[in-house]
Amino acid sequence: MSDEVINRKIAVILVADVVGYSKHMEKDEDATLEAYAECEKILKSLLNKRQGSIFNTAGDSVLAEFSSAVNAVECAVEFQNKIKARNQSEQTWTKLEYRIGINIGDVVSREGNLLGDGVNIAARLEALCQPNSVCISKSIYDLVVSKTKVTFNDLGVQKVKQNQFHAYDILLDPSQKRKIESDQSSTSNKLVLAGVTVLVLLMGAVLYSFGLNSDQSRPVGNQRDYTQTDIRRVLIRPAQFLSGNDSLSYLAPGFTTYLNTTLSQHPSLNIVPETTASYVDRNGLTNTDVRAEYGIDYIIDNTIQISGKKIRVSTKISNLITEQVVASEVYEFAEEEVFEYQDKISGLALQKMSMMVRSGVSNQRISTDPMIYKKHILAQANMLSWTPEGHFKAIGLIEESLKLEPENAGIKQMFAWLLQQKVYLGLSENTEKDLTSSLEIAKQNLKFRDAGTIDAIALASSNEVMLGFYNEGCSRLPKMNQLLGEKQSKAGPHDYAMTAWINQNCENFEVALSTYEKLFKISPHYPAWVRYYYTYTLLALNRYEQAEKFILENENLKYSYYGTNEVFKLCLVYIAHKKNEFNQATTYYEEYEAMPNSLSLGYLETDFAAARSKIFFSDFGKVLRTYGMP
Repeated sequence: MSDEVINRKIAVILVADVVGYSKHMEKDEDATLEAYAECEKILKSLLNKRQGSIFNTAGDSVLAEFSSAVNAVECAVEFQNKIKARNQSEQTWTKLEYRIGINIGDVVSREGNLLGDGVNIAARLEALCQPNSVCISKSIYDLVVSKTKVTFNDLGVQKVKQNQFHAYDILLDPSQKRKIESDQSSTSNKLVLAGVTVLVLLMGAVLYSFGLNSDQSRPVGNQRDYTQTDIRRVLIRPAQFLSGNDSLSYLAPGFTTYLNTTLSQHPSLNIVPETTASYVDRNGLTNTDVRAEYGIDYIIDNTIQISGKKIRVSTKISNLITEQVVASEVYEFAEEEVFEYQDKISGLALQKMSMMVRSGVSNQRISTDPMIYKKHILAQANMLSWTPEGHFKAIGLIEESLKLEPENAGIKQMFAWLLQQKVYLGLSENTEKDLTSSLEIAKQNLKFRDAGTIDAIALASSNEVMLGFYNEGCSRLPKMNQLLGEKQSKAGPHDYAMTAWINQNCENFEVALSTYEKLFKISPHYPAWVRYYYTYTLLALNRYEQAEKFILENENLKYSYYGTNEVFKLCLVYIAHKKNEFNQATTYYEEYEAMPNSLSLGYLETDFAAARSKIFFSDFGKVLRTYGMP
């Protein structure tokens, strides 16, 4: 039995969150970050005034603690009023809206953070809340009802996810009065405005779920008038393969990747990264959860079965705004017809989202040869596992493809990335040879294929810095940073990751940090390697406390990238040593030795790449050797 004493206390918890933050970031990232900083400054000032303190932040969310329920409510009300005044100013270009939930309960205090149902219910109240409003628990209501001058609206008992509680709205405006339909099987909590027609009721529910102002209202369903500027956020679940025919199992990742590639080309679609879609699928999140947590407008599901010699694909497209299935189709076809039906399904998706294929939006595939296409899809899936086993399978498939189409630029590009991955994973017998070969392919492709894309530039630049050609590799950074920062950029998570990594290795540490953090926002489930490179960057800047906090928040996640948890543990050894906590450093190193993967300093040096400055790594290695690192 552990002797640890659990530190419990009663606390008032306030949770504040920005409405539609991801959509603001997609529209204008810099302006959104600037606006958020302004709002954060207002909140911190009011917290100081009302004796509240922040104990945690998560992206655009702020969690604060109060000892007084009255102070918490008055802080929330004053904050919402100040944000409303800010948004009404003609000088405010980016108008952010907030939801706030407040609860009082028993919490556990651990290393400066607060945990437990007291915090969880506050978060659920925030999710239940309307934009520009405050939602409180009955326990808070009982404490403040006679001590404040605000107006309350009783919402009754609500069930959100695993929590059930009695909730009240604080009405800052009479139009905010609502009732919530009772539906214990659903967490959608549809918002219904009292005293209006059915049409207005439906419109109100949709508008509130979006967090839109009245001047932004649009009809719902088929009547919705999508404009050129409308951006729809789409999640494509990993296709499900329900048959035992292994020779056709490539169809599932194939359909998923094809839809992602094709639909992401449309200027009015924002396709959620495949890593996030995989996370949603693995954790069994419902459409309601997905809508609430990621702001998704549409979900596309595909199920693949084999019927004799025919392939059967069932496609379902769900509109999460109207909570309707807008398409449910079944297609049967032969394997050689796979491309035709991929096109049909992508066209169906565009049609059901009220879109037309515009010029410049074309379906793309690596090859028109079904055999090469199959090999590429399987190779890509194995490559993304970031394991030695996956790597060898991927490179074998790509080598087979190159024998069939030796001049296929897309296949050659993937082969070049795999050569580099070989080095990353510590599998290369001749690092210089593999990197040089990868660089040669990259430079060839830059001449005629996607020369203006971040991916093409990143392949060349990353090889150059790893080979020590800093002048060449780092000289490409201004172009990469420019492309990433363009308002109309369709940059994906990999583009952010590689741009951050190259900035890091060219000693642009601050730019690297901000780019990694932007990546975490758009793709919170991106492969784990970016997290320990982010940690390396923090350590290179001597930000030990920040690095330690980040590791402790991330070390218990399940990573697919070889050696991530081991590297994290070694970083903790280094941090503890730098803080003169030598016994703790020894404990961390003993924990590392008990972990599955045994790493060497040579592997870490390769993994740290050819960073221009060796000062950090030299010190890192020196410290680890004192604890027995070979």
